[in-house]
Amino acid sequence: MKKMGLFVLVMIVTMAAFAAGSTAAEAKPRVAVIEFQDAASSGAPARAITDMLVTELFNTNLFTIIERSRVDSILLEHSLVLSGTIDPATAAQVGKLLGVEYLITGSITEYRHEAAGGVVPLPGLPGGVAVGSHTAYVTIDTRAIDAQTGEIRMVAREQGASNQTLGGVAYSGAAFGGGKTGGVLAGATHKAVLNLVDKFRELAACTPARSVEFNVIQADGSQVMVDGGSTNSSLEPGAFLAAYREGALITAMDGTVLDAEKIYLSILSVVEVKPQYSICSIIRGIPLQRGDKAETLGDRSPESIALGSR
Repeated sequence: MKKMGLFVLVMIVTMAAFAAGSTAAEAKPRVAVIEFQDAASSGAPARAITDMLVTELFNTNLFTIIERSRVDSILLEHSLVLSGTIDPATAAQVGKLLGVEYLITGSITEYRHEAAGGVVPLPGLPGGVAVGSHTAYVTIDTRAIDAQTGEIRMVAREQGASNQTLGGVAYSGAAFGGGKTGGVLAGATHKAVLNLVDKFRELAACTPARSVEFNVIQADGSQVMVDGGSTNSSLEPGAFLAAYREGALITAMDGTVLDAEKIYLSILSVVEVKPQYSICSIIRGIPLQRGDKAETLGDRSPESIALGSR
């Protein structure tokens, strides 16, 4: 009996650890940041500012962010050019291609530098001493667009101002220019970006966990492969999936297919994540076959999924 009790305790702890890992993996909204536009035509280094936001969003550990190179290559491959205005159809298309929940777009609407100075006369010093100040102002507008519906979920405008050099923080080398001018412009930009990140924290906090669907591409006993990998999903080792088979179709009065019944067959645990697919293990349920479906659990627990039910 003692051995049985110890075994049950170990299983409970293991399941809790897996569940914690799964929740962490699914709770992060998956986002793609589209290169910002220089709306003020002020010579702002839009790509460097975009990279600055990506870096700061990544540092929050609240988002799974698609690499810029992958975003650019997919847009190029499908001949898509995105700007600050994205219609719902395009948002849904890009969201599906990138496997993201949000598209983040932005524009730099203010990017300017002011210099002021003069000469302070000092006794015994011909001409006196030149003094001056350098101040920069940067304003960035951003939008977070739901990649499934095209709905704008968040609009934020933030400004940063700086009259000091940025110190030890630098982005994209000399993209902001050299000397005092480049330093204060970089400093003002950094402040604006940090203010924006605070708004995105709020977005992450109010984003409900969504179920993401995958296809079973190979099944061999207890080992299952699904078509979600590191480049097209946020799956991580330890995440749980609910595998199911589609039943009867659900149709509207005019015959439009609205959905299909789901008959849950198994609970999977992700063991290894490859770039284009993931290897899973069946921890509860029956063997699967190619063509079955699997979905993330969202805010559900593995124990709450009733197998064999619709």
